[in-house]
Amino acid sequence: MKQNIFLTTFPAHKSQNVGDALIADSTLRLIRARWPEFVPAIQFRGNLLDGFTKRSRHNVIAPGFSVSNGTSVEIYPLFSDLDRISKFFAFGCSYQHPIPEHDSFELPYDQETLVFLRSMAEQHGPFFCRDRLIEGRLKSQNIPSDFSGDLALFSEEKIGRDLGYKLDDLKIVVSLQHHTRYLEQSIILLKELKKEFPNSQIDISLHSVPKDLYKVITRRASELSIDCLHLYGDVNKLSAYEHYDLHVGYRLHAHICFLRNRKPSILLVEDARSFGFSNTSDLSHGCIQAWSAAERDADMDAPDRAVAFLRSQIDEKFAGYNKTLSFIDQIYHEKVAPYFDDMVEKLRTS
Repeated sequence: MKQNIFLTTFPAHKSQNVGDALIADSTLRLIRARWPEFVPAIQFRGNLLDGFTKRSRHNVIAPGFSVSNGTSVEIYPLFSDLDRISKFFAFGCSYQHPIPEHDSFELPYDQETLVFLRSMAEQHGPFFCRDRLIEGRLKSQNIPSDFSGDLALFSEEKIGRDLGYKLDDLKIVVSLQHHTRYLEQSIILLKELKKEFPNSQIDISLHSVPKDLYKVITRRASELSIDCLHLYGDVNKLSAYEHYDLHVGYRLHAHICFLRNRKPSILLVEDARSFGFSNTSDLSHGCIQAWSAAERDADMDAPDRAVAFLRSQIDEKFAGYNKTLSFIDQIYHEKVAPYFDDMVEKLRTS
């Protein structure tokens, strides 16, 4: 019997990164809005799928599919025989690299990855990418691709809504970074926010299971009377953000979560994931580069620039975010809704 296999990027056995849980949840909501009875076989992306019946070919849905080197071996082994895939849906495709620069998107593919990506795109249609730099990277290698945005941006219930904001007595949450190189920078950011907004509640949030880096920051934060939200794991934990007016921080999917919910956010760009987002049309608003290309290290002036930007946005009543939300709505109507309408039709009739 043919099955619909849903590949999640959520590492329940490792970091429990809630951003990955949000991608999976967003995708399932988009599908079930069109097909309420949809019940796929959910698998972690790193699992080999050979255990599914060989009696028929299977549909594979892969939100956030990685188009990095090693995809076909280490990240997404899929089936040993790729002919067992009937239809393959790769949407909101991602690319990983620790350095937030254009050069990171120009690194060559190994031959095995290149052959795999070209073959999959030619058989199943273009890879829909979550930012323009990923799209450009694939197209430069003659791999069919298009731009779709990150799936977590789109809550169909909130498309078209106005920005919600406050101008004083803000409740601010600061998401913590992936990379150790931004340790001191993040402490400076917390101190600057406390100084600039002494009457505001400021908390920090963890999107992944605590590691040594986070233990250092949470200890330093507690000295500033800043509490910590543990949001890793269940996607429903992100509902804690409903109680905050503003996000300032490093986690791309904290930033996206606020934009999805039509609230302002400032993203400190720490790696290629955020860099690609910040270099995509009107999604660039609110993005502050945390990396110094000249120093090859964290830019210690980034916290000052982030706070100055925030102050300017308060003075302008966050008007600059209206273009960002309009762009998200445009992507939804032009790319996301038609894609999922077509996907569900194919799944139901296959």
